[in-house]
Amino acid sequence: MSHPSRLPAILQAVMQGQPRALADSHYPRWHHAPVTGLMNDPNGFIEFAGRYHLFYQWNPLACDHKFKCWGHWSSADLLHWQHEPIALMPDEEYDRNGCYSGSAVDSQGTLTLCYTGNVKFDDGSRTAWQCLATENADGTFTKLGPVLPLPEGYTGHVRDPKVWQHEGRWYMVLGAQDLQKRGKVLLFSSADLHEWTSQGEIAGYGINGLDDAGYMWECPDL
Repeated sequence: MSHPSRLPAILQAVMQGQPRALADSHYPRWHHAPVTGLMNDPNGFIEFAGRYHLFYQWNPLACDHKFKCWGHWSSADLLHWQHEPIALMPDEEYDRNGCYSGSAVDSQGTLTLCYTGNVKFDDGSRTAWQCLATENADGTFTKLGPVLPLPEGYTGHVRDPKVWQHEGRWYMVLGAQDLQKRGKVLLFSSADLHEWTSQGEIAGYGINGLDDAGYMWECPDL
């Protein structure tokens, strides 16, 4: 099932109703919470240009795991946070069933988001794309599209890129499920965030003596 065609308009209405929700006596004062819907995985935590940014998985339409967007908070001091415009919504063919978790990095002075585009098909199968988006001057984000297709030898359960830079080179770990439905962690490297080379499996079933550890691994971190 793809996103509703009216999703952008609905999200705009949600954001316009934000002041009323924030003023509600039941709205949390010390814990991060969206103004409506379901919040999942905080991700993409970064300090950039003197400000902290925290993104999160958010379905603003209902309390279920469909239509995952990236919500966005920012702060100057880690204590006082403000809601920012929605960073990502599932409005492209390659992320139509959700903009799943990922990372935020500083790429040559540009705040860049690395996320999984989730796609489900009518026959019950699925695929996943690892995608990029960059921040604009007005705080919105422009999607650059997929940079890594589904790796060969794995099911559509490949997601949640954790990306970092070391000695001038970028690295990415992904949670994955192999064709035998066993959890794995995959490592990739890149010179520019756009062209990625597989470095193989680094953790999971059958590695370093590990036996069954679940049908897939999500949100790997280092």
